[in-house]
Order: sequence, then C-alpha cells, then structure tokens
Amino acid sequence: MEQFQITSRPRHIRYVFFVDESYPYETLLSLIHVNQSIWGGRYNPIVPVKDNIVTDRWNEILKYYDPDFVFYSKEIDPEIIKRLRIFNPCGYYNLDEQPRREDISGVSGFYFLSEFHVKSKIILTAETWKIESPLLSYYKINYGFETSLMHHEVELTKDFDRKIVGQKEFSELNKLIAELRPINQSHLSRKNLNTSILRSKNYTGNYHFELVIAKDKTSNADLFYFWNRMLFELRNIMYVTVEELELLCNDEYFGEVLYDMDWDNSILVTSESLTKEEIQNIIENRLKKTKANRRFENGQNEKFPFEVLDAHGLFERNFGEDSTVQTLHSRSGLFHLPKLSFTNKVGFYPQKWVVDIQIKKLGNNYQNEFKLPFTTETQYIVKGVKGRINHRRNISVFIHNQQTTSDTLEVYIPEFRNLLRQLLSRPVIDGESKDTKYIDSGLHDDSNKLTAFLKIFNYDFLAIDDFFSDKFWVTIFEELATSNKASGDSISLDEILEKCRIALAEKQIVQLDENRKLAGKKGETYKNEENLELGIKQTIKELCDYKVFLKGFNFKCKHCSSQFWYHINEAKEIVNCKGCLEDFPFPIEPKFAYKLNDLIKNNILKVHHENGKLIIRRDGNLTVIRTLVSMQGKSHQSFFYSPQLNLYYSCHTNKPCAELDIICLSDGQFVIGEAKHDSRAFSADSNKALLSLVEIAKAIRPDKIILTCYEDHNTKLEKAKKYLEGKFYKNPYAPEIEVWQLHTPDDFHLGRHRYFYF
Repeated sequence: MEQFQITSRPRHIRYVFFVDESYPYETLLSLIHVNQSIWGGRYNPIVPVKDNIVTDRWNEILKYYDPDFVFYSKEIDPEIIKRLRIFNPCGYYNLDEQPRREDISGVSGFYFLSEFHVKSKIILTAETWKIESPLLSYYKINYGFETSLMHHEVELTKDFDRKIVGQKEFSELNKLIAELRPINQSHLSRKNLNTSILRSKNYTGNYHFELVIAKDKTSNADLFYFWNRMLFELRNIMYVTVEELELLCNDEYFGEVLYDMDWDNSILVTSESLTKEEIQNIIENRLKKTKANRRFENGQNEKFPFEVLDAHGLFERNFGEDSTVQTLHSRSGLFHLPKLSFTNKVGFYPQKWVVDIQIKKLGNNYQNEFKLPFTTETQYIVKGVKGRINHRRNISVFIHNQQTTSDTLEVYIPEFRNLLRQLLSRPVIDGESKDTKYIDSGLHDDSNKLTAFLKIFNYDFLAIDDFFSDKFWVTIFEELATSNKASGDSISLDEILEKCRIALAEKQIVQLDENRKLAGKKGETYKNEENLELGIKQTIKELCDYKVFLKGFNFKCKHCSSQFWYHINEAKEIVNCKGCLEDFPFPIEPKFAYKLNDLIKNNILKVHHENGKLIIRRDGNLTVIRTLVSMQGKSHQSFFYSPQLNLYYSCHTNKPCAELDIICLSDGQFVIGEAKHDSRAFSADSNKALLSLVEIAKAIRPDKIILTCYEDHNTKLEKAKKYLEGKFYKNPYAPEIEVWQLHTPDDFHLGRHRYFYF
C-alpha cells in the first residue's frame, strides 16, 4: 500500500511590484498603504524601473523572492519581467488597468491583534479625509491610519482599549501616540513572516532606526528607499517630507514619539533627495531641538539596493505559521487545511492567503519528494483551488475565505506518466495553460525493452550503474551476447573465476602462483583464493536474483554429441536432446552454467546479419539507460522518469510526429534530451533529431535539454550543443543545455566488494 506524507504551512500572499520611476506620487503612496495593511505586505518589494530596464543590482535582490503575483505599472512592458526568468507567479498583471484583472489582497493585519493583551491601546481614525492637513499622509504611511473608519477595524478592536480620533482630536494625534503608546497598525503586516530578509555586505546599520526625509513630493526616490529598505535587516523606519518635519518639530510630543520608536540610543537620518550637508543642517536645526533624547546620525550610505552579504540571503523567517503533517494511505484522499494561528475564522470582505504543500512518498527511497516543474497544473493535484509551483518545486494553493468554505480539499497524486501528459499537451506558462500540438504520447518497442530491462533490476539504478560501469562484467555480458558456442551464451563459475584472476593480475591487484591461482594466503590478506570464490559466488547470486543470469546446465547428448544449455526448470531425470530429440539420462553432478537473459542482450547490442556478415552494433537503449542512471545519481530529493516516448499530433494516427529519448524530472526540473551511442548521429539527416528537440522545447518549455553519447568523434557532441544554442539565440525562454559523454566502463570497481568476500 502506497503512503504519502503531506506537510502544509499557511503563509501570507507574496507580491512583487514593478513601477516606473515617474509613477504618480500619491498613487505610489496608496500602493504602499494597501501593502502594509495586509499580512506580510510590508516585505513585498516595489521595484523602480527606468526606461523599461531593471538594474543588475535589483536583479540580484529579486532572486531571493518567490512572488505569487507580479504587478507592473502601465509604462512597463511585462516581457522585460518575464525574461528575467526568476519568477513563477500565478500571473503578471497591469497595476493601472481598469478594471484590474487581479486584486491586491491578503489577510487584514488587524487579525494579529489577537496576539496582544486586551488592555493594549489602539487608535482608530474616523472621517479625517475631511481635514486638509499635510500630516495626513505622514500618519497613513507610518501608522497605517485610514481616513475613514472601516467596519472590520471596529469589529476586530472592540475588546481593546480603543481611542477613536476624529476631526476634533486630529490636532492632538501626536500627543495621543506619545501618551498611549498604541499598537502601530502598520507594524502588524510584519508579523508571522514567510519571506527572505537580506543582510547587506557593506552597510552595517541592521539594528538601527532610520528616519527617511524626502525633500518634497516631486520625486519617488525616497518613497522607494523607505519601502524597500525593510527588505534588508532593520529594526524600524519612518518616512517624512521636509514640510511634514517642519510641522512635527514644532509639536512638543514629536520628540517623545521618536524616543519610543527606537531603543538603541541613536537614529540614522537618510535621504535620497537631500545632500549630506542638507541632512546635517536638518539634524542641527530641527531634530536636535526636539525632546527625543536620542543621538541623530547622518546616515547617508551607499547606493541602494545594497549588495547582499549571504550567498542565499537569510533563510525564510521560521517564526511564522507552524507546519502540519498528515498521511494519505493512497494516491487520492482528503487533505485537511491547516489553521491560521492568529484567528479561527477570516471574515468580512474577501481575503486570501496561501498554503504551501510538500508531498513525500513514505518508503526506503531517499528520493521520495514530489518535486514538480513550473509548468505543472496544480488543479490536477489539489482540486478546486487555484495554485502554482513555487521556487522549491512544491505546490502553493490560494485559500479564499468566501470561496473555500470546507476545511478539506481533495488531493490526487498522479503517477509520473499521467503528469507527463499534462506537461506535454497543456503546460502552464506564465500562469496560464497553453495547448501544444502534442495531444498524445505513447511507448514503442525500444521503450518497452528499456522498461523490461529496468524491471529485471527491480528499478535499482545504483546496481545498474555498478555493473554497467564495471569493465569486467560488461565484457562478460558482451561476450555472452555475441557467443557462437554450441552451448549458447552461458558461462560457468570456473570460467568467471579464471577471467577474474587474469583481470586482477593484469591490473597488479593480485599475484598468481604457479597454478594460476591467487598467491595471497588466508590470514595474511583478504585478497586470497577463498575470498575471491566467495565474492564471485555472491555476485553471481545477485545477478541471478535480478534474473540477469538464468541458472541452468550445459548437457552433452550421448547420441548426437551435441551440447545445449538447459534452464534449471528443464532439467529432469530424463533429458530430451534439443538436437536429435532423443532422450538421455541426467548427468551425475553437473556444474551450473549461467545464461545471459535475452532482455540484457537486446538492450546493449544489436546483432544481425548483413550481406552474409554478422554485424554487431551498440544499442542506443544502453545509452538511454545509463543517462537515466546518471541523472538519478545527480538528483538529491526527487527523481521520476519515463522510457522513450513517441509524440502524436492526433489520437487517430499511429504515425508519431516526434520522439523523445530522455524524459525525466530531476529535483522538479523538467529534462528532455537525445541519447546516441555515436555523437555523429546528432547531425544525421540534416540535424533532424536536434531540430525536433528545438521544436518540442519551444512548445513545452523544459528546464533543461541534455545530449548524451558513448563515443564522441571530432567533438561532434560539443558542436551539437552549439547548434542548439544557436537555435535558441535571443530566445528569452531558452532552456539550459548540457552535454554528457558517458564514461566507458573501467576497472575502478575491480577488486572491490563484488570480488572479495571477507
């Protein structure tokens, strides 16, 4: 019975916004306010773009983010974002489109009030939109105050010590903040994070409080800095214009507010629009005259965004929501949604959050995680909800408080062959499903042979790699596959031992005595005759268990003197000769003879007659098999594969339109490729195989294309790679292209555990 472990964790929705530098100031301010009102929104990057160019420094920063949605302002071409190839969101949406195709939503930060004591103070603002004050935007951006009283705010704060500020009390708002020390509503969006917070390589003010001062509202540079500075380690930050600061510094309580915002005894003052001298003048003539009792430092620093210190930034914050583990006893069942820690029920207006789902198959195989390519349609796996594949190649699904009314979701974990149909015929690209012309796929003779070969080895890729990279055993397999002996392709233990002694002596691993036996004595070295015989017997047993070798006997008929191999099940008291068909008695104490299974022979060599001559060629199947073995060895958490596939344009024809030799998922990466024994075959028929790969890749968007061969003539393998790269030149969605020359069997394993038993 198959069992699957499902680990799930709720988190906030992650957004990334690309905004033109000339974006309207008030509109940008509103975007900031929307983000800091929702769970996790304070850490959604808002990236400035100039002339449709995203700077290299920002490209480096964005690699650490995995947004669920990407928004862009109307001046920006979304293709420049897609070509970065660092996101796999549910979609790319125009921020200024009316009506917008997707809302910026999440869970209201007010639900986190449940984590505070009911005696905590909180301030709400009502009808302040009627007030004409330059400080309205200051309170909005730094404290999250709305200009109107919202219904959900009233309901979620009714049990707290609440103060509602209207038009009359607005002039005393700074005093109320200083005296009540209320919960800062804009800080609620910073709780229970599941996002990356970076560390700067050169700037060390990670635990300071920064005061960002903008010259005026004609430039967005300071707003961009204020918002994105929190992407790096920082204790606290506040934004104010020079005009607002003039008014605030005349308020006797502003100094107390600054004092409460920091506990490090110093406040860094920074600006993108003011010079260092202008900042120093503000510090001396304005800030130092407040009752802040803090040291103000001129904090002008290096160009933002900073260079990242860590190779991977910082790990996602683990003080967010807890993970929940469940077990499914089949490939389908009900999955119980994990609860949010800070509320039992999300109500009021439409709100959304995300559940990240990791699936593992329980068993002995270490590569048991269900990692998936970005082109996977998640609704085939988790039914009834929209989702995507995140950067960790796991599933993220979106929970809507008004649409997902049940506590469970239906889950179906498909076999790889079923998942492959969707990846080939209807991949998800940039958040949308795209139909390809490959509406069907199927196996053929070579793929059936490959499947049978792997089944013989019980799908043990490590065993296949051990035997087919070992020159000694490969040589024996090939000799048996091409044998013209009367007894057919069989070999005895004594013959194997004799070949092994010679091979060991030639490599100077052992020395032979005058009787051509191992000279080593038992008790002096493990490389002795007894241990060799025990080791080879153990290896033959393993090959027999796999049914690579079939047990039997070589019998010589006493009537016609013909010698034939008989399977152990054919050996009876009276044996019937396969030549003259006469009966003869079973010989006394015959020695075992081991015959190579035809399935092995058919996958490693092609033997046929041509113009009266015996022609022996390497079979391409072994190249495919060893490529899959190598790919599995390079995979760390997850590996799925398919034998070779024919692709079809129509369900009503038997004629394939294309063929794939290599199809697999390696740690969630979708890999396709071509395997040839001889690299010259890649350029055969005017590069037919390579052109077919290009056509398929442009339709299904794999992560990687791989070309492999055993023999490389005149660097044809590298030339094939360059040919593919040329076909994807300037293609923004070009897959990674790798070439492997499979190493020929060698003597690395000779004399090791499969040879000497001790």
